[in-house]
Amino acid sequence: MTAGVTRVLLCYQPTDGGVGRHIGDLAVGLRERGYEVVLCGPAVPRDLTGPVEHRYLDLRRMIAPRADLLALGDIARIISEERPDLIHAHSSKAGAVARLARFSHPRTPVVYTPHGYAFAGHFSRSYERLTYRGVECVLAPLASRVVCVCDAEASLARSIGPPSRVRVIHNGVPSAQGGPVDQRVADLSRLGPVIGALALLRPGKGLETLIDSLPGVLEHHPDTQVALLGEGPDLDVLRARARLRGVAHAVHFLGPSAEPLAALRGMDVFVHPSWAEAFPYVTLEAMSLGRPIVASDVGGVGEAFIDGESGLLIPPRDDAALTRALLVMLDDPDRRARIGALALNHVSRRFARATMIDRLADVYDELVASRPEQTHDPSPHYRRHRARWQGRRSTWRRSTR
Repeated sequence: MTAGVTRVLLCYQPTDGGVGRHIGDLAVGLRERGYEVVLCGPAVPRDLTGPVEHRYLDLRRMIAPRADLLALGDIARIISEERPDLIHAHSSKAGAVARLARFSHPRTPVVYTPHGYAFAGHFSRSYERLTYRGVECVLAPLASRVVCVCDAEASLARSIGPPSRVRVIHNGVPSAQGGPVDQRVADLSRLGPVIGALALLRPGKGLETLIDSLPGVLEHHPDTQVALLGEGPDLDVLRARARLRGVAHAVHFLGPSAEPLAALRGMDVFVHPSWAEAFPYVTLEAMSLGRPIVASDVGGVGEAFIDGESGLLIPPRDDAALTRALLVMLDDPDRRARIGALALNHVSRRFARATMIDRLADVYDELVASRPEQTHDPSPHYRRHRARWQGRRSTWRRSTR
């Protein structure tokens, strides 16, 4: 490490969606500001441009006891080899592994960003929520700082850990530029106004609510087209639901989008009907293109815009409320245009990507400045502790062959 240069290890899982986008923005923005960045995760986020050092870490989305224990040993080794000044862990799995690694590297500060606490997500059984909350309560004291992407997430963080360590730094996006329109969405727009959503096709994203709202929408605007961009395990279930509601002719499952902005440019109304969220990037991206938004009032979504002025908020899981909000947008093109223009102005003033990265850099600098000097010769206690972890890791590797 060059003297005076802060070395940051960004640890993460997953590699796609909002977390992947966040990691890519951080890696680029921090390097532009003179930081050394090392990525540590299952893969390099696909949207990341330019060369970056990456250390492979086998982090899996679901709980996998053996793999997770091996990952804990691996990250301890990576920290020893990379010698970062600071670790910033993103989402639950990476956050758990990075915080537990403080037992072997207590002098290295750990920043944790949940990107939506797991216990605040969608669960079909209440005991799962309680289990995840209990884990977060146990791990909370190990984070040097908890950086939350919205006030709603920060409120949860303060309820389970030391409030003085919590910071709020909203996600930010760059100014949108003109560009192409996704041809699939453009083709639909020739048939009628396009309502669009970009989401993983899985439980909790609220696409069921959107489909259930459509009979009332199509009754008044029968030429409306619905573009759903994304992939996931619920594709067949959602298709069946559209057939059951008699709206399959208007609902188009277009698959994933390599260029989300291109898809958003072709939409007349963007809808985000999720049942649980933190502070999603996609709503900010839609706003940056002047798209009028209808969204569920969950997590920090309501912090992104002013209800009734730069977007419309509805209760989650309320298909009747979603029907009414979509009709407001479709009935009055002039109002729709005003809402989109106000959304663009709002996101430009409050949620700039450069501001997000500058504020994160301030948190890093605060921690690094107060970090005790680390000697190059680890203490005997540290060497014994590291040896025990390496021995356990080897044992687990042999047992899984």
